[in-house]
Amino acid sequence: MSREEKTIWSEEKIFAVNHNAHAAAPARRFFSMTDAADTIERTHCEYAEEVRQYFHTLFPHRQWTVFSDTLDNPLPVHVELLHPTVEEPFYLLHTIGMSAAPMHYPTGQNSPEDKEAYGELCMLLPGNWPFDTKGDRCISVTDEAAWPIRLLMELGRFPHVHKLWMSYGFVLPNTENCDPFAKTTNLSGVLIVQFEGALGEMKAPDGTTIQILMPYLIYKEEIELYDEIGPDELIERILNCNEESFLLDIHRPNVI
Repeated sequence: MSREEKTIWSEEKIFAVNHNAHAAAPARRFFSMTDAADTIERTHCEYAEEVRQYFHTLFPHRQWTVFSDTLDNPLPVHVELLHPTVEEPFYLLHTIGMSAAPMHYPTGQNSPEDKEAYGELCMLLPGNWPFDTKGDRCISVTDEAAWPIRLLMELGRFPHVHKLWMSYGFVLPNTENCDPFAKTTNLSGVLIVQFEGALGEMKAPDGTTIQILMPYLIYKEEIELYDEIGPDELIERILNCNEESFLLDIHRPNVI
């Protein structure tokens, strides 16, 4: 372990994290989160390390940083950042801890037979994302450019706090007024997509399926369009405007 790192005890595992990563929670919250909820029982803390190893298998030979969530209530959700490589010049972010508790489907006539599911989130950032690493500086979760990391932490808590089932096609504005996620972009909501294959789900050693969900950031007008055309058509239109890429582009064209 280098002098730039220290260890923390989290989710019953030791994670190596940058010393700046374990910082006080930023004042600004996404998705109007206040965490005014009871602590959520973590029934599967063992999934944390299994999720990490799964992503390391999918994206091997990468440097990595784990950002520790300092908000223990109601559910801590950490984020791991896998750094770009020459062959794959993009950042891969994924949550750790969202799957410690199940999401529950609301009771009703149309509820599925399996009324609970486990999930984690992932996101792709371009390799030139403006993280401040000048002079070998460690990335801090409080950095202005680190807002996607904080977004994943908040979004990973959201279905547990509000007792919602998050899956493909789930849409969520940042705030009631669709305020942008950052001052550098007008993107203000998320649309959950899910790939087929290895980046769409993983099997835990106990046989449990953990869904891997990707929040794709969208504009206020696209949230409104979603109600008219649904997720499939909206995703197709966005990809047509974004060179068929799922990388986060904070200046991509609006489909409206």
